[in-house]
Amino acid sequence: MYNKSAFCGRISTDSGIKNGYILTDINSGIIEEVNFSKDMPEFFSGDIFKYDDNYIIYPGDFNCHSHPEQYIYTDIIDKSWDLGTWCRNTIYKYSSVLKNEHIYLGCLRAFSRMLLLGDTSVMVSYYCHGNKGNTLDNEVLRAAKDVGIRLYFGRMNYDIMNEDAYEGKKVSQKSYYESPSEAEKNFLALLNECYPNTITVAPSLHSIHASSKDAIINGINLAFDHNRYIQFHLSEDKGDVDLSLKLYGFRPIEFLESLLKNGEVKSLSHVILSDCVWINDNESDIINRYGMKVVLNPRMNHRIKTGSANLTKLLEKNITIYLGTDGEASNDDLSIMHERDFLKDRYKNIDESIIDLLGSTPLKLGEGFVGNIAKNSFCDLKILDSKNNVKDVFVGGNQIIRDYKFISMDIEKDIEEPLKQSLSNLFL
Repeated sequence: MYNKSAFCGRISTDSGIKNGYILTDINSGIIEEVNFSKDMPEFFSGDIFKYDDNYIIYPGDFNCHSHPEQYIYTDIIDKSWDLGTWCRNTIYKYSSVLKNEHIYLGCLRAFSRMLLLGDTSVMVSYYCHGNKGNTLDNEVLRAAKDVGIRLYFGRMNYDIMNEDAYEGKKVSQKSYYESPSEAEKNFLALLNECYPNTITVAPSLHSIHASSKDAIINGINLAFDHNRYIQFHLSEDKGDVDLSLKLYGFRPIEFLESLLKNGEVKSLSHVILSDCVWINDNESDIINRYGMKVVLNPRMNHRIKTGSANLTKLLEKNITIYLGTDGEASNDDLSIMHERDFLKDRYKNIDESIIDLLGSTPLKLGEGFVGNIAKNSFCDLKILDSKNNVKDVFVGGNQIIRDYKFISMDIEKDIEEPLKQSLSNLFL
């Protein structure tokens, strides 16, 4: 079996579309060469994928924020719901009773749809532990392995319970709850499931309203010690800003900076902040000062009426921006391309070429980088036809989608039918 693959044709670059070829080692899945100046080596031994002028080779998209298990709620939601109503009728109604099959099949459905839309890598924030250690967490990892997507699994610490909350929320919070020490223990146990080139496990935090100060400090330091990124929902709604001011005397990002200045956390450069809808100019400066990154979920924020992050201001501050979709139950689909289209429509003052590059800043996941086509990056590719439809998808040089369909899975038989049966027992 050959250990090399070549991809030839029109390749998307930061400076436009160029003819060239990409060589990759299929064992590592990492690109060895990208060449625009000469023809393919005459005596190349390996698989060659040639695309004519009807197709363009793009880097696969990195979906930087996702709750894939929430896909099980897609068919029961009302698109008019705001955030509070959405939570009451979905996660706080059902998440405490989710079983292995619900998590596995829901994630399998989400990951498969991501791949069909050109998302080749995904960063997950997962908190539905069900007081079962890593039992349910492992179902997310299993789904990613089975479908072939590259996964950065953020094992989230949710350690605040509101005893005055309504019953469904209170029960759900109890099912998510882990002390910081329990969360650390379970994260360390899950490291055995890591595969450097396909699956990475990292600590994660929920938010100001669901993660205590001790959890925030422990999570940030734990991620730093293990050379991981850590994602944190921040200022998605105004309530978290008010709560942060009440608890700590600072706005959320100012609070994070105070932890660093006090020596309570070792770094902030590895922190990825999700949403950032209700941040001010000073907080934007803090993000830039410490090299934190931001992931925007524009369609989700719009859909559930939490507001809109100020993309113009974030770009002015030279902040690195990634894009996410949250879950399809709170969005229209799981396409990063469609997130860009949405931003182009809302921000007519920003050049479309700038928006096209959002999410393409190379990010180290395991032994390679995602988000671009370059030497030492993973060979994660989406091939678009003349109508911008995703024809083929490769993850680490391995073909997952061919001619608009999965190679190894029957979507209806392997996912949709068993999921429908599983959910019929949940949504009684």
